[in-house]
Amino acid sequence: MMVKPIIKKILRKLPYLKDIFAKADQRDILMKALFVPPGHFYSPIPSLEEIKLNEAKIFDIFPQEIPGINLQQQEQLNLLNIFQAYYDEQPFKQQKTEGLRYYFENDYYSYSDGIFLYCMMRYAQPQKIIEIGSGFSSCVMLDTNELFLDKKVSCTFIEPYPERLLSLVGDEEGNNYTLIKQKLQDIDLQFFQQLSNNDILFIDSTHVAKTNSDVNYIFFEILPSLKSGVLIHIHDIFYPFEYPKSWIIQEKRAWNEVYMLRAFLQYNNNFKIELFNNFLTLFFADFFQEKMPLCQKNTGGSIWLRKIQ
Repeated sequence: MMVKPIIKKILRKLPYLKDIFAKADQRDILMKALFVPPGHFYSPIPSLEEIKLNEAKIFDIFPQEIPGINLQQQEQLNLLNIFQAYYDEQPFKQQKTEGLRYYFENDYYSYSDGIFLYCMMRYAQPQKIIEIGSGFSSCVMLDTNELFLDKKVSCTFIEPYPERLLSLVGDEEGNNYTLIKQKLQDIDLQFFQQLSNNDILFIDSTHVAKTNSDVNYIFFEILPSLKSGVLIHIHDIFYPFEYPKSWIIQEKRAWNEVYMLRAFLQYNNNFKIELFNNFLTLFFADFFQEKMPLCQKNTGGSIWLRKIQ
């Protein structure tokens, strides 16, 4: 009766089989923790097999219109023409440069995203920015505030895991920004009422809607409570409200914020799209090639909204 357990114990110690047993144990633990396995129709984690059967339909179609969403194409282009003058004065370099916190060659908030944030700050002249999720984007804010806005912008960064931010900006807290090391869900809704016309709520969330998530708090409570005129930035949003194929298939991300946003914007007259950089660089590549070529080095994934009522 004891032979099988003994043999199994011996096999577990063999180098090759040891890894197989370890993976099997991890799978068993995972399965016991889940209601259904990943890819099941009741699971929020998608089935890669089913996705691969519909790859072209999911990832290769780029309509210039989305049912129920006013993309404000002409207004976006008008704003883009205004931004061109700011682009010509942008100070950032590819690599870390003395006197600047931000640089383009990073994996988190690169070229197009950084340029449009800088341009939007110069255009809107906000008095306050509240940032949810901080890092390289915070560097754009601090540099732009210092170089172009006379340090008149009050910047508050909500970041429960601030290691990257602090590695980039050091001990500037108290002088140039306020850091709140809390989860967003623990911050009272009233805190966001300080934002008014042309102020910015900058969102770079966990990107996952689930029970008690920051994404739920943002869409269900924070956004509806904002005052009219507040600008809202949401990061990692791609056109046409779908994630890149490599993120889903190769990296196996199961984010869903972009779908929440699409549903939120459909037939919603209380918010309007101000700028959608991935949309613009997709359909107006010639403009960027001629007038804002740095944006094409990384077309980014940011959408800018405005609360209008």
